Amino acid sequence: MIATKNIKNTLKLISIHIICWLIFLSLPALFNDRMNDFGVRSIAKDIMIKPRLINGVFFIALFYYSYYIAIPAYFLYKKYIILLLYFFTTSVVFTSVQYIMMPPFYGNNHNNFHLFGPSYNLFMYIIVCILSFSLCIYTNWQKELEAKLNTEISFLKAQINPHFLFNTLNSIYSLTITKSDDAPEAVLKLSGMMRYAVSDTGLNFVCLEKEIEYIDNYIELQKLRMDKNIQFSYNVSGEPAGKKLAPFVLIPFIENAFKYGVNAEQDSRISINIDIAEMSMQMQVWNKKVHIYSNGENSSKLGINNTRKRLQMLYPNKHKLVIYDRESDFSVLLKIDLT
Repeated sequence: MIATKNIKNTLKLISIHIICWLIFLSLPALFNDRMNDFGVRSIAKDIMIKPRLINGVFFIALFYYSYYIAIPAYFLYKKYIILLLYFFTTSVVFTSVQYIMMPPFYGNNHNNFHLFGPSYNLFMYIIVCILSFSLCIYTNWQKELEAKLNTEISFLKAQINPHFLFNTLNSIYSLTITKSDDAPEAVLKLSGMMRYAVSDTGLNFVCLEKEIEYIDNYIELQKLRMDKNIQFSYNVSGEPAGKKLAPFVLIPFIENAFKYGVNAEQDSRISINIDIAEMSMQMQVWNKKVHIYSNGENSSKLGINNTRKRLQMLYPNKHKLVIYDRESDFSVLLKIDLT
């Protein structure tokens, strides 16, 4: 299934490239005063004229060599002088090609020769250079952005931190000592969380069902060590099946609520509501602030800041995040257009 999808994407990309090149190489025909018919056959015939064909091959070779080899090798490694020499060399080659293909009726009168001819060759050469440079820089920026996202996802995976594991394992150990029937279930929930964090979140988007299941397991394990007097509500409405979501964009806000909203010696209250619609979802998290014994760890707030950045990069203009950090309580409203 994945291989078939990759083949389809590759064929789609090749088709787009071919169409773009055909359109680009057809542009000179639009400025050809000698053409009375602008049909597909006439344009194709114009493209196949020997000088046009040679220029077309030159432009295509120039674009792909610049995009894949020259610019990444020189500009991205800050070899600017060599890059300038490269483009100077291509301009010399381009000029030489135009000179060799000079129409016979010019004869030896080179004054009549210029690069701004009916084919607008120089203009097309400049466009190819600018496009190859711009697209290469943009592609590199996208790769850096993706690498940054993957780094932040790795950080968020580490939100199953040693403190959480330590507390959970202690709770499970207590259950085993008392021979509680909840112990095997707790082990399964922790195992499911670890499996999801390690193996199921390699993609930018995952099944919403698995993300909800991860949250369910996290909450159930947190409840093992929660005092019975703590007021806690958790509701999920709607159907997550068939919907996709970026991994770990919900859990940091829930973790924050448990970290700063639970103290057995104080009035502790947490409310979590997730509403799933056909093309969107909304999550509301609220907790009353309580006194916590800080161990110097600030991973929860760092996770929220990273998640805010990930949402901006993964869901530009497709999400709404409202955070109220008041003196007595903390609340989050997150709306996301699902893909």
